[in-house]
Amino acid sequence: MSQAVNIEQIQTHLIEALKELYPLAMKADEQLEQLQSEDKGKFTAIFQKEAGYGVEANNFLPYLIELNDEIQSLKMMEPQNQQNKIKQILAKIKEMHKVLANFHNINDSDS
Repeated sequence: MSQAVNIEQIQTHLIEALKELYPLAMKADEQLEQLQSEDKGKFTAIFQKEAGYGVEANNFLPYLIELNDEIQSLKMMEPQNQQNKIKQILAKIKEMHKVLANFHNINDSDS
């Protein structure tokens, strides 16, 4: 029972991390959409395949959705697999923070 409670607490913390990323991602997606409409955003994916995402998108929202799905699936996983999955999720969240921070720093300095 304590493992189930523990995984629920971990899920809660991971979801909170996604909630912090959401407004930054939405702002970045708006800016990316503007760049693409100006024929400046010529790329097919924000993250390379090595980042571990199954989705390939030129905006952030699909990556957040995939992370949320992975977090939600933790309860259904065998306990021995949860730890590795949590490490993967944390690495993706960390990388997304880094990419969004760099994106906003670059974009804000252009303004």
